[in-house]
Amino acid sequence: MSVLPAVDHDVPRAIVVFARNRPRGLKVPPHTHPRGQLHYSARGTVTMFAEQGSWVAPPQRAIWVPAGVRHSTRHSVGTELRSVFVRMDAVPGLPTDCAVVQVSPLLRELLLAVMDLPTLYDEDGADGRLVRVLLDRIATLPDEPLHLPIPVSGNLRAIAAELAEHPGVPLVKAAREAAMSPRSFARHFQAETGLSFGAWQRQAQLLRALELLGAGLRVGDVAFTLGYDSTSAFIAMFRRAFGTTPTQYFEASK
Repeated sequence: MSVLPAVDHDVPRAIVVFARNRPRGLKVPPHTHPRGQLHYSARGTVTMFAEQGSWVAPPQRAIWVPAGVRHSTRHSVGTELRSVFVRMDAVPGLPTDCAVVQVSPLLRELLLAVMDLPTLYDEDGADGRLVRVLLDRIATLPDEPLHLPIPVSGNLRAIAAELAEHPGVPLVKAAREAAMSPRSFARHFQAETGLSFGAWQRQAQLLRALELLGAGLRVGDVAFTLGYDSTSAFIAMFRRAFGTTPTQYFEASK
């Protein structure tokens, strides 16, 4: 059975909505949409992979995917997926790049409300006004730096994909796997990702931590999985990135 949404993108309306439950650990294979997609789950984390890298959306965040971008997703826990597919000419200023965006209480209520609209909602009535408010919100969404860029060359790209799942590999070992000197590896890696290898590793650890925490792992188990010497060291890293502890971060998302 296909896991891809059965969405009629030819509906003559600015938005088409989709709701479906996703089981824990589901991986949706690469696909594209002719409309932009705001991909939202109220709990757990959703990880999205595209040619340019990966994005992790913790609870109360959403992932924006522009029309035509080939992508796949992974769900950390069973989720109730809510997606809004937006015609790219429906409102000026829609994001043209993939991004993790904040979902305010207002946007969350708008997303839930449009799920109940008829497919051919009245564009000139109350339903149409509701949709226009939603579109205005989407066009001005603040994004969050929860993106991990991926190198473009095949050799580095394969290594980076493995490191993203298991961050913390020393530079010397990564360079050896690429059959390059550490200096050459570091230079090429930064040129292709825009980040030094150390900064990229820290970002990879942060995003992997969000994914594991969103799956329900305890803070101590996540710290151990990511190779930290102590739970306190992991919490300190998390606090530097987000200004709060992992527990407080996810509590605030409820």
